[in-house]
Amino acid sequence: MEGARLPRTFFDFRDMLKSYASGGFPYTPPVGLINGLAHAVQMLEDEGLEAVYARHARIAEGVRRAIAAWGMVPCAASPDLYSETVTAVVVPPGCNGTDLVKLAAEKYGVAFGVGLGEVAGKVFRIGHLGSLTDVMMLSGLATAEMCMADLGWPITLGSGVAAAQDYYRNGGKEAAQAAA
Repeated sequence: MEGARLPRTFFDFRDMLKSYASGGFPYTPPVGLINGLAHAVQMLEDEGLEAVYARHARIAEGVRRAIAAWGMVPCAASPDLYSETVTAVVVPPGCNGTDLVKLAAEKYGVAFGVGLGEVAGKVFRIGHLGSLTDVMMLSGLATAEMCMADLGWPITLGSGVAAAQDYYRNGGKEAAQAAA
């Protein structure tokens, strides 16, 4: 920082250090980001962290049941490695997960994640974190199924959605309440 000779304004750490010492911000503060953070924290406090964790666990389990109904498996090697925030779905042989992600975005306006590194093309990722409900996840699962059908993958439309619906309707609420 001290030896840099390029001109800078917004990212001049000397200005920041000087302003922070007196409890200020050296430039126009990112009010929108600060307000958004305050709102997000309030939402978490209103729901309660235990309920948030239980909701994420319930939604994740519904996703896992959907992919089992599709005849697919999570990329995680065992249940103790499952994530309550995202599930990587191993695609059938001869299929490409990246193709599904691209099609979902282009045709249906839905974002899934691609496989990264050594699993590129071998998986696609379904996120289940944040301000998400069971019904919102069902629409994502339905989108994944439509993409699979569009791509000619071996899928029975509605199979994963039905498995997740059954869980959310009959088992998910009680499991979440027991966890909370």
